[in-house]
Order: sequence, then structure tokens, then C-alpha cells
Amino acid sequence: MKKIHILISLLVIFSFGCEQKIDFPVPEGGAQRLVVDGIITNETKAHQVKLSYSSQYNSSVIPLVENAVVQITDGTNRYLLQEIGNGIYETDPLVQGEIGKTYTLEISLQNGEDYRAQSTMQAIGNIDSLRVELFTEEIEDGVEELYGIYADALILSEYFMIETKVNGQKYGTIRDIRHEETRFYANGRLVDEEVNTLNKEDSSLVDGNNTVTIRMSSIDQNYQEFLNGFNAQLNRGDDGLGGLFEGPAANVPSNINNGALGAFGAFAVTEKNIIINK
Repeated sequence: MKKIHILISLLVIFSFGCEQKIDFPVPEGGAQRLVVDGIITNETKAHQVKLSYSSQYNSSVIPLVENAVVQITDGTNRYLLQEIGNGIYETDPLVQGEIGKTYTLEISLQNGEDYRAQSTMQAIGNIDSLRVELFTEEIEDGVEELYGIYADALILSEYFMIETKVNGQKYGTIRDIRHEETRFYANGRLVDEEVNTLNKEDSSLVDGNNTVTIRMSSIDQNYQEFLNGFNAQLNRGDDGLGGLFEGPAANVPSNINNGALGAFGAFAVTEKNIIINK
């Protein structure tokens, strides 16, 4: 039977609220697939869930989910998310997740379909210090200058994720989001660990002082497996653009039930700033 590839567009919010469109093919399964990208953290803010549908591979239109009923509950409190447009639903800005609680995402669509996902928020620890070192690296046509960002930190969660902001804006793409297992670090300690590198000539860096934010988030095993599968799919194929014909995105693990794609995560976060003078 001939396979028709379907476009899965994940508008990845992650904890910095930055969106990136990722396209994956999935063999035709008859109906559209719901794509979920949702996060709640221990920060006091409006936490967002993004809902969209899969679409035909050559389509430039991303079908967004409207008029859904989206709720997050911790077993005691129940938060009804408000639709703000573009498939985004968000909590009241005063909502703050709590470490140790298990959060359940509940989604009810107009067609009667219901979806659920759970994630437990683990403690993250703290970033003790950051330092920057400028170094050069040989490339094919010469050398380039890079800023290495190094951290001393204590990680309490089983898995963790590292993101970077430069001057308030997310740096890089989803490929630059690092996710690790804490067991590979003695006593959960990162000691002068390189957490990112920034090209000195990157357009996000301005002349003078630049504020670089390193953000670490606790993630659970389900979210770690989602990120592993997501990045494995991105890295497949010779095109380096997600291996668009190298396997189905349906192979990417999801903690959403009822055949949905994407993931829901409850994160505790810690972050620290450092100044780079270019």
C-alpha cells in the first residue's frame, strides 16, 4: 500500500516560550493527529499549552486547534486554560507549579475526543557559578572565535535540560537544547562543565555587554525519552534537516494518550546570568 507522508509541525515552546517549527513525516493513518506541546513550571506566570494538527506534507498551513477545553490539575487545584489564539491556551498568570506534585493535562476537543498526560515536577537544584572563556577553533577556511560557557551546578533531578538566552532571546534551535541524565555526574555535580558555546560573530551578540542566561530544568523520564526521539528524528537522513523521509515521527515517544504526538512536562527551573563583553 502506498504511503502518503503527513506533516507534523511542532511549534516548540519549551520553557523560554520560543517557537520553532519542526516538520516530520508520518505514514498516513486516516485521520489527523493531535500535536501537543505543553509545559508547567515552578515559576509564577501564564503557563502555555500549544495544540495543532498534523497536515499534508506539502501544505503551508498548520491546522491549529480552536475551542478546546484544556485543563491542568494537580489533584487538588484545577486550572482552566484560556484560549488566546494561534492554538495557544494558557493559565492565569498567577499560577505557580509546586515541586513534588504530579500534574495532569486534560484536553477535550469539539469532536468529542479526549486526551490526557501526566508529569511529576522534580526538584532541580541550583547553578552555583558561571564563567566564560574565549577560544579559537580551526574550521575549513581558517579559524573562528567562540565563547565557551562553563557552569558549576548541583542537579537534584534524575534528568535535566539546559537552555540558553542571549539578551533575553532564546539562543540557537532545538538542536542546541541539551538534555542529560544526572547519573553520569558524580553526586549530581556539574564541575566547570561546558554548557554551551556561542560564536563570537553570531548576530545575537552585540558590541559591548551581552547578558547570557543559562537555564536548567528538571524533566522526567517521559520527557527525556521524547527529547531523545525528537532529536534522533531530526538527525536522521543525509539532508540534516530532520531526515524527512527516513522514518515516521510516530516513532517519537509521547506521554499523551489516545495517539497524540508531542509531550507535556512539569519542570522546576533555575537560571543564572553572566555578562559577555564583546
